[in-house]
Order: sequence, then structure tokens, then C-alpha cells
Amino acid sequence: MSNKLQLADSNRAIYFVSLFIYNLARVLPHAVLTVILLNKGMTVAKIAIIQSSFMLAAIIFDLPSGILTDLWSEKLTYEASLVLIMVSYTLTMVSSSFVVLCCSWFIYGISSATINGSLDAYFIRRANGDKGQIKQINVLINHTTLYSGLIGGGVGSFIYQFMDVRMYWLSLILLAAAFGLILVGFHPRGRGHESSVEHPSWRNVLRDFKMLLGRRRVLCVIGLCSVYQVVAQLFFQFWQINFLKQHFSKTYFGIFYVVFQVVAIISNHWFSRCDFSHALIRLVLLLGGGFLLAIIAPNKYIFLLLVICFLFPFNIYNNQLMVNMQQEVTANVMSSMMSLTETCASGISILTLWIVGLLDQHLPFLQVEGVLILIYIVSSCCLIWLYQEKHRHS
Repeated sequence: MSNKLQLADSNRAIYFVSLFIYNLARVLPHAVLTVILLNKGMTVAKIAIIQSSFMLAAIIFDLPSGILTDLWSEKLTYEASLVLIMVSYTLTMVSSSFVVLCCSWFIYGISSATINGSLDAYFIRRANGDKGQIKQINVLINHTTLYSGLIGGGVGSFIYQFMDVRMYWLSLILLAAAFGLILVGFHPRGRGHESSVEHPSWRNVLRDFKMLLGRRRVLCVIGLCSVYQVVAQLFFQFWQINFLKQHFSKTYFGIFYVVFQVVAIISNHWFSRCDFSHALIRLVLLLGGGFLLAIIAPNKYIFLLLVICFLFPFNIYNNQLMVNMQQEVTANVMSSMMSLTETCASGISILTLWIVGLLDQHLPFLQVEGVLILIYIVSSCCLIWLYQEKHRHS
């Protein structure tokens, strides 16, 4: 028994250290990512198309990678994703070509699709449907990514002032370290001894997959995770443009990124202590309303305050949706269903970016954001009503 526990604890420790290093490397350029693309001669419309290349790759590869993970190996898919992001970051560092940058983001999208539902699903499977354990695992993963994001985003913006795009070299070194750690230290073959959960056959995967897609609650959660990407893409891909329009200097973007991460960390602590499963509509109204008020704020300080307030329900709502999804599915198809959700979310993401890229050429960016946020609020509230209505009947 002690050997089994030691193996489980060792795998857990190795995974979270590797995840910390991976995410630190990944987010190093994120605080200045739009600035990097603007300096490479990209316009807002081109940036939207580049970002949509990421989503297109996710649409194509999310579901196949999830099914392969369920049947194959969480460790190998995790390692493959690290290799792919290293290729992507190398292309971004060396090229200013619009086509090459689109290819780079496409490869990054494959990496993201591959890593979703890999080693995180390995541990969620072993929770055996225990809601408390599933939430605890999500909280631990969130803590790891948020703290690494806090450090990476904050440090990255300052490094950029001295290294410019050469900062990607640091990301590549860290990604190689994360890869080596999993390669040498993670031993998934111990799972047959530490848990009764085994990888299922094709027949069992397809059977459970079909069964889950026949449940309205599962479809509603997939829909909620998907339309959430409307507001997520508007914020994550274009927050720097909104801040520039409010006359904030790009010198402070690193500080803002750190503030965003601190808010996310506080939100995660709040989420770990409270039950938000029955507050979905209130969270949607708070985050949607907060975003709308922020973009029409009369001055930059009110804008900054409203953005910070918006981020609390924004983060909590995302965490709750992930827990709801993982509670609705079975261990056999955990990676497949998470990947299907990511595929649908990527579809909405790419549609959002295409709409922004198209309308930005004809309408003020503020109007484009406002219309999309209103669509998000209405569609989310309808899906939540269907989700909760089915639950009340059951």
C-alpha cells in the first residue's frame, strides 16, 4: 500500500511541477503578445485571423486527441503538446510573415488541443466521480496555472523591454525542462496498481460517448462552455487594444497582467470555499454587465476598476462550468468529452474572431464588442434555464 501511495504522490508532484514550468513558459509572451504582433506589422484584422488559426486547429484536433488519450496514453499526449508548442514559439520568434504566423498559431492550437484532457484527465479519472475530489483537483490545477501565470506574465513584460522577441528563447528552455521532467519522472504504468481505472476499448468509448450525448444536461454544459468563449475571446485577445484605446501606456501591460492573475487567484480561493453551482445566471449577468460597463466607461480609471470587478465572476463562472462538465461524464470518456467541449468552444471562438475581423473594418470596435456581449448574455441565460429546468424535473 505504501508503494502505491508513494507512486501516486510522486506522479502528482512531478505533474504539478511540470505544469507550473510549462505554463510559466507559455505565458511569458502573453502580456505583450498583441504588442509583439503589432510590432511585426500586423493589423487588428490580421491579428484576429492569426488568433483564429489557433481555434481552427483546436476544432480539428481537439476531439481526435481526446479519443486517442482515452485509448492510448495521457503521458504521451502531454509530451507531444510540449514539442508542438516549442515548434510554434520558434516560428513566432524568427518570422514576421503573416502566413508563417498563422501557421505558428495553428501549431499552437494543436498543442493546446493535445494537452487538454491529458494528464489532468489522468487524475480526474481516479477521483471515480467523487464531486469533492473533482473540485479539489480543479482547484489545484487552477492554483498551479494561476501562480505560474502570475510570475510568467509579470516577468515576461519586463523581459520584453530588454530582449524583444528573443524572450522566446527563455520560453523554449523552460518548455524543454517541463518535457524532460515528465519524460523521466512520471510513471503512468503504475496506474494498474494504484487504481482500478483502465483505458477502455473503442466499443466502450463509443457506447458511453453516444449515451452522454443523449443527455440534455451534458449538451447544455457543452453549450455553456462554448458560448463562454465569446466573452473570453473578446477579453483575452483584445484586452490590450481596449487598454490602448483608454490611453494606457503599453509599459504598464505587465502590471495589468499581474493584477489579472491576482484577481484570478483570489477568485479561485473564493471558488474553493463556496458553492456556485446554483448561481450561474447571476454570474453571467455580473460578468456580461461588468464588461459592457467597462467598455463604455467615461475615463480610464473607472474602466480599470470595472475590468477588475468583471474578472471575479468571469473566473468563478469558468471554474464552475469545468466542474459541472467533469461531474456529468464518466471516467471512460473523460478526455473525449472534455475534448468535444473544447472543439465546440473553439468553433465559437473562431466564429467570434472572424466576426471581429470582419466588422472591425466597418464598425467601431466598441460597437462590435457590445453586440457580441449582448448575444452572449442572452444565449447563456437560455442554456442555463434549460440546464436547471431538466435538473428540477429529474
